[in-house]
Amino acid sequence: MHKPLVFFVDIDNTLLDNDRVVREIKHSLIKVLGHGEANHFWKENEELRSRAHLVNFPKVIKKYCTEKHEESCELKLKNIFYIIDFKMAMFPTSYEVLKHLKTMGRVVIFTEGDRLYQKQKIERLELGKLVDKIYLYRDKSEHIDAVLLAWKDFQPVLINDRSEKLILIKKKYPKTKIVEVCQGHYSTVDHVAHKKLDKTIESIEEILKLQTADFY
Repeated sequence: MHKPLVFFVDIDNTLLDNDRVVREIKHSLIKVLGHGEANHFWKENEELRSRAHLVNFPKVIKKYCTEKHEESCELKLKNIFYIIDFKMAMFPTSYEVLKHLKTMGRVVIFTEGDRLYQKQKIERLELGKLVDKIYLYRDKSEHIDAVLLAWKDFQPVLINDRSEKLILIKKKYPKTKIVEVCQGHYSTVDHVAHKKLDKTIESIEEILKLQTADFY
């Protein structure tokens, strides 16, 4: 007899069009800082992201404003992130997909990043109303063992967009079902390792066509 399903769903570039969010942030930065300083801020962000493999806007804001010695700098920049309309950036069928997954098993948000920024997303998207549990970590890979152990009586299904991380999880936990979502800026990546994963879909909408038997 099959174990009941539990779906671990990521947010960025899976449910949320993060490319659209980035465009909105960049546009707002230009309005507040001007083109030159906005580019400087974004360069700081990309350098931190490259080093830490993590988006941490509060840390970038603090570093940038410390350099500028402007009293109102942090407030002006933080306001940009408080007014982002995350719901408008959700992929069109994301909420419908979460409801569909709920008809087949438990649904868990499993995401990573800066806690403050990611928590804002989760709250404004009202994801807590649609899922059974939310896990938010700085780095998911450090907690995957504990999370899967907590749901050991279920058949885990990971729905995410990061093939390099998914491949490592599949290698360590071969019984875990992996659904790779290739949308947003990942849609143009040559995913040479697709065959190592269980399913590859071009948009989150394709999950609406899947039924319980497709995950066993």
